[in-house]
Amino acid sequence: MSLQAGTKLAAQAASAWCGEAEISPLGDGHIHQTFLVQVAKTGERFVLQSVNQTVFADVQQMAQQISVLLLHLAADRDYANAFVVADALPTRLGRILHSVGDETWRAWRFIERSRVIDPFTNSQQVESAAHAFGSFQRSLAGFQPHSWRPPIPGFLELSGYIETYRRCVQANSTDAVPTDLAAVIEANLDLVTALGPSRGFIHGDCKINNVLFRDDKDQALAVIDLDTVGPGHWAWDFGDLVRSVSFSHGSVDLGLFEACAKGFSCGRGMFGQTAQMTAQQMSIAPAYIGFTLGLRFLIDHLRGDEYFRVSQRGENLHRAVEQFTLLQQFNGLRAQLAECALAQLSEHVKSGQLS
Repeated sequence: MSLQAGTKLAAQAASAWCGEAEISPLGDGHIHQTFLVQVAKTGERFVLQSVNQTVFADVQQMAQQISVLLLHLAADRDYANAFVVADALPTRLGRILHSVGDETWRAWRFIERSRVIDPFTNSQQVESAAHAFGSFQRSLAGFQPHSWRPPIPGFLELSGYIETYRRCVQANSTDAVPTDLAAVIEANLDLVTALGPSRGFIHGDCKINNVLFRDDKDQALAVIDLDTVGPGHWAWDFGDLVRSVSFSHGSVDLGLFEACAKGFSCGRGMFGQTAQMTAQQMSIAPAYIGFTLGLRFLIDHLRGDEYFRVSQRGENLHRAVEQFTLLQQFNGLRAQLAECALAQLSEHVKSGQLS
């Protein structure tokens, strides 16, 4: 959908929540189209999203589950005192979703005096975002919903993406995957089992632009974009943050990794693991996620760009190359990453900040 067409549909959808309003695009995510709505009469602002139903097949269930999650976060005194909990807005008829043609829309209350930092400009922003994601995961350790269906089955499970990749290769021409990319994939299959089988609830999309910061300082205010919350290995969240920070920076930087390790571990703790085990998983996780995301981009390219929005053919293949380049950098620095993480964890254990 073009931006102009999306804005027109957004104006129609917004009428389910309010009267006359000003609509403008917000953000540039790969999945949903997002708009900022300012109500003419009151000046109230809210965020309106068209949910990508190719990615999230059961939008109704996803929205209901997120409502349960928001109640948990709001009831967690430690988390709610430290961060703003996102607030989903019902329509004027009290519904959590609204359909316009084939598009399904939802709304969130706009968090005032907040800003998105993308790209980041200093390590304090990175550390604060890491602390927010770690705190979010600590809260999820106590999340016990009556039932929960993963919004994207098999999300971030590398073994499943490997199988899908092989099926896509068989279905396409023999030269569909560049030889060098195929070699990188075959050389990194050990990452499938490198982190172990442990699973709990995680955020699933830990990028700095999924944290809102205060508008007057480099302090995280809220964790947003909760659609991918579901079962996963705890280190996937940490690995995704390091990967996204490294991608924004243009390469892997030990100082930025240290900021991620310091913030995330302070927010999350170790949940009974030894510092050595936690540091080892922290050193592996960025490579795991870089490999996984590279595969996801490549698979989407082979399938004709069904999942990630692209502006032109070949964009997902280029994205895959970028992630595999980062993967190789992470592999080359793994020993140093483990040493850096262990130093941070050990210092926090001595000071009594970790448990």
